[in-house]
Amino acid sequence: MREQEIQRETGAGGGSARRLARFAVEGRRILAVVVASLVLALAGLSILVLAAPLMMPEARAQSQAQAAEVPAGLYFRSGADGKVFEAPLVGSEVDITVNGEIARVSVVQHFHNPSDTWMEGAYVFPLPEDSAVDRLTMTVGAREIEGKIMEREEARRVYEEAAEAGKRASLLSSERPNVFTTSVANIGPGETVVVRIEYQDSLPYRDGLYSLRFPMVVAPRYTPGEALTVRSPAPRDDGPRPQPISEDGATPLPEREDRDLFGPVRNPEDGKINPLRLSVEIDAGQPLAELTSLYHDVTVSQTPGSRSRVELTDGAVAADRDFVLQWRPAVEGAPEPALFGEQVGDNSYLRIALLPQSESGQVARPERDLIFIVDTSGSMFGPSMDQAKRALLTALDRLQPGDRFEVIRFDSETETLFGGLRPADPGHLDRAARFVRSLEADGGTEMYPALAAALKDPTEAGRLRQVVFLTDGAVGNERQLFTLIDDRLGGSRLFTVGIGSAPNSYFMTKAAEFGRGSFTYIGDPGEVAERMEQLFRKLERPALTGVELAWDGPAAKRIEVVPAVMPDLYAGDPVAINARVSGLPLGKLRGNLLLTGEIGGKPWQRRLSLEDIEPAPGVAALWGRAQLEEIENGYTLGMAPDTVRDLAVATALEFRLVSRYTSLVAVDDEIARPQGEEMTSGEVERNLPAGWNHEKVFGSPEETMPLYAPKPQQQAATGATASAAAAGFDIASVFPSPEGDRVSLPQTATPAQIKALIGLALLLLAALALWAARVERRAA
Repeated sequence: MREQEIQRETGAGGGSARRLARFAVEGRRILAVVVASLVLALAGLSILVLAAPLMMPEARAQSQAQAAEVPAGLYFRSGADGKVFEAPLVGSEVDITVNGEIARVSVVQHFHNPSDTWMEGAYVFPLPEDSAVDRLTMTVGAREIEGKIMEREEARRVYEEAAEAGKRASLLSSERPNVFTTSVANIGPGETVVVRIEYQDSLPYRDGLYSLRFPMVVAPRYTPGEALTVRSPAPRDDGPRPQPISEDGATPLPEREDRDLFGPVRNPEDGKINPLRLSVEIDAGQPLAELTSLYHDVTVSQTPGSRSRVELTDGAVAADRDFVLQWRPAVEGAPEPALFGEQVGDNSYLRIALLPQSESGQVARPERDLIFIVDTSGSMFGPSMDQAKRALLTALDRLQPGDRFEVIRFDSETETLFGGLRPADPGHLDRAARFVRSLEADGGTEMYPALAAALKDPTEAGRLRQVVFLTDGAVGNERQLFTLIDDRLGGSRLFTVGIGSAPNSYFMTKAAEFGRGSFTYIGDPGEVAERMEQLFRKLERPALTGVELAWDGPAAKRIEVVPAVMPDLYAGDPVAINARVSGLPLGKLRGNLLLTGEIGGKPWQRRLSLEDIEPAPGVAALWGRAQLEEIENGYTLGMAPDTVRDLAVATALEFRLVSRYTSLVAVDDEIARPQGEEMTSGEVERNLPAGWNHEKVFGSPEETMPLYAPKPQQQAATGATASAAAAGFDIASVFPSPEGDRVSLPQTATPAQIKALIGLALLLLAALALWAARVERRAA
């Protein structure tokens, strides 16, 4: 019985063994086929990959050329063959000549075309907000073409017709009083076109120092969206807790565009561009006790006649932060009142510079209400936010018994610390300090609700109400904010504090003008204590108010003065007055100029003789610029737009000044671009200001908003790191690419050949899988 069981088990085991052996043989056969198929597929793919370049010699040559010759940057394509090249490149040279308090500035821009096609380039750049831009020349080879002043629309039409006809042309337009655009058409392949811009400017004298400021970059501007809410704290004492409340009287703001107002901005991770050289010749009329460059390394040399020459030590620098030069005359004490003049035709133009003295220190200090507004938007992220917090803490430390204060911060929303003024006692000051230290920068720049909240309450009798506004001014709705300040200022005074490497000085200066206060600039953390101390010395002293100007002699009935209404003035701040005497030459001016006012209820006056005039070329242009600004203020103050335009155009054309209504255009009569050749247009990138965070301004890479919209039927373009050797700039040594001097262009689309190879491989694998499945079913 037992033997039978053993035989049955052995027989069954033998059958299983035979089946397992058969399956093993079949499995090895399948594996061999699979391996052989994969080898054949890989061999086929290798042959195709190796053969693809042979079938595309032109594409390979272009790729190798790009890897060897194309510098890092952003590019665009042109033509049916999709060739890739850079947009026009810009290098700038700035030469400044200073005589006394008048500066003549020349800005030379080299537009270089690195491509093999005809191009048009547009470059956005800043100039001082008070500059009188009056000359444009364009140079191509040995040909120099002088620009003509025209109404803006006419100048644009002339430029576009010349561009269409194949003529080289240049157009200089003003987007804001401190933001300009140079457009250059028909730059030939490998060609450099040189554009020279000239302007007149005056130098402020404050606290014993003359200051020269040249802006280098236009910071991105935030365009506000719909009106937002103001937040105030809930009724609890353990720190600020925001609760939403409606902002009383807010008007709808313009709909926001998802782009920067002035075009493309370069990510700092891609390296610096737009190199700039700068030199300054100073003839102060006397030796200098001190000469300092605040934010750039400079080399100073002395020239005959008490002149000083200042040059950037590094030769060329990235145009990413403002250049500021200060000097102090060797003679101690404030300068004497000065009267400068220039005769143009039968008219005399005057510029009067006075400095209020410190008699205000003899007057009792008034009780004050101070409202601090601090910008915590994304553009303030990093060093700017640190500076603002330090400045605000310094301001809190200066508050004294009897003062009351409030702190307002804003980004996309506005938040008030207390919901109203509070005494400057230790408890409230400690709470405010904790609030300030906790501030972080993020979000949009919605200024309107914050300013409205600060100006909503009337001033109390016997108290001085002062608003201190700390911001970089990176907004695009300046005019709307000026109207708000003018409408709601009342008895308050607005003092702006510019923060960062490239603040919007036009907004800051004009806001302080409408606010009857002053503008203070802090460009470095090391300046915070000194600048805030200077500001608070002014805030703690009564202003020179009720300022009036009187004339006697034959000039009295022929004189025009700007500004028509004098602002409040503080000790240490200059009085700058521009005047025109019609039909009377300088040599025939007689009589006196009398400036009067009050400081703390006590009379103040200064007298100047019209016979002691120092000749100064450029004074007429400064008068024209001041008159133009006065006219444009009328738009904010409710004057009919057509009236403002007519008056502004007449003044700008008379003095050949670039304005929001006029432009300078230069056209070469020679046709340069051959018929049938197309011209591609592109905007030149500008740097992000030093210290700014690209992601905080524009969002993360996957959320970054489009920076500009290309014109119809044109390829969008941005500038890149230059090889503009024709302009004399060694870009590779000045601004090396983060990845090295040269990089190949990244391919953003997968080539058709690669797609074919991938598809073939997938088909082979699918066929192999089907065959393996059939073998397995047969074996089963």
